[in-house]
Amino acid sequence: MDTAGLREGREEAEQQGIRRSREALADAALAIVVLDATAAINNEERALLAAVAGRPAIVAINKCDLAANASGGLRLDSPELAGCAALSTSALTGAGIDALRQKIVELATGGAASEPGMLTNLRQHQAVTTALAALADAAKANANGIPHEMILLDLYRALWALDSLTGQTTPDDILDLIFSTFCIGK
Repeated sequence: MDTAGLREGREEAEQQGIRRSREALADAALAIVVLDATAAINNEERALLAAVAGRPAIVAINKCDLAANASGGLRLDSPELAGCAALSTSALTGAGIDALRQKIVELATGGAASEPGMLTNLRQHQAVTTALAALADAAKANANGIPHEMILLDLYRALWALDSLTGQTTPDDILDLIFSTFCIGK
């Protein structure tokens, strides 16, 4: 979820957006903090870094393409970033984006993404096949300029299929299948 910056807002609408951002941060499984490489870190950013300390988080120091020309900017070796997983990026040139993607996958999967998986039954195979087909449909729809609201339907289909593997959703037929293979005492 992309949120508004965390700072002190002056207007009610801005304060409400910031409040929602703080709630999203509290619920996030992984936080990506984007800081400006051309500016020194401020107190609000220090507080944000403290809020994500000890949690799965990445600090993306953006505008690294402009940092060489800026004095007093934020650098990877800045003391405020000690202990943070920080990467230099540039949204303009794409520098560091691949490393950022890799770090996101690493933190989101606990490193398991690099390990080969094994599907042990037909239900797992069908769920993965459904998820892959839904993602392919979403990619095709995106390439064809389909509105994002429609692409979300394909993404939700992929998510539902994966949720059936992770236990996030437990439809009745899956529960029936699981319990039908166990002998539950009388």
